[in-house]
Amino acid sequence: MEGDENPFTEAVSEIFSIREANIVGSISLVVILICGSINLFQWTQVEYSEAVDAATDDAWWIEFNTTTSSKTITETWQHEEVRTVEFYMDEDFQIPEGNLVGMIDITIFPEDPEFAVTDPVSQCDAISGDIIVNDLTAQWSYEGNNLSGQDSSCETIELHLRIYPEYDGIDHNSLAVNEFQALIPWKQTGWGDGVLEIQIELDVNSVDQIGPFAQDDDEEITVLVEVHSFTTSAEMVE
Repeated sequence: MEGDENPFTEAVSEIFSIREANIVGSISLVVILICGSINLFQWTQVEYSEAVDAATDDAWWIEFNTTTSSKTITETWQHEEVRTVEFYMDEDFQIPEGNLVGMIDITIFPEDPEFAVTDPVSQCDAISGDIIVNDLTAQWSYEGNNLSGQDSSCETIELHLRIYPEYDGIDHNSLAVNEFQALIPWKQTGWGDGVLEIQIELDVNSVDQIGPFAQDDDEEITVLVEVHSFTTSAEMVE
């Protein structure tokens, strides 16, 4: 019934029935919204600024402490012989505990080139060497690798394989929030696990003349493998 209408409802109805009251109410609501938006914007700006300050990267000097472990083998290859030499990374090289394998350098030495001086009619044999792509965990697709080489001038053959991602052994600057994060890229384990396989082929160059070395059909070849491992440290750059 009309006589039973709530007094509060009647008061609100009367207020909103007055044009001036509606205008004042609308203006008040707009002011409240604007003030709230300003305060929210200021708050978000402060929070954003604090977050940026917390995440600002500092400059860190990354230093590598490198250790080299090597192994050498010397064997005799016959004319047109192709042979694969294997090196087991966990057995043939002394990698210090805590070190990570960074890269591998291989040098193939032919027989003493002074033979060519001793015997003027002798010739240098043709030697080719290849690092075989296998399951050894390494950066096989790195464009700076040198997986194949050959020579017939009594010169050494040098091969190179990068093992650890981005590793070149050169100290450098890095940006990071703290020391821990600066060193994260240099803490990955598992690289350099497996067997290093090197295929070597010999093609003896001999001449049909009498001489002390000209008639040989084999050659002694030396293979030197150097495994470079590392640890890292980081120091903030002032």
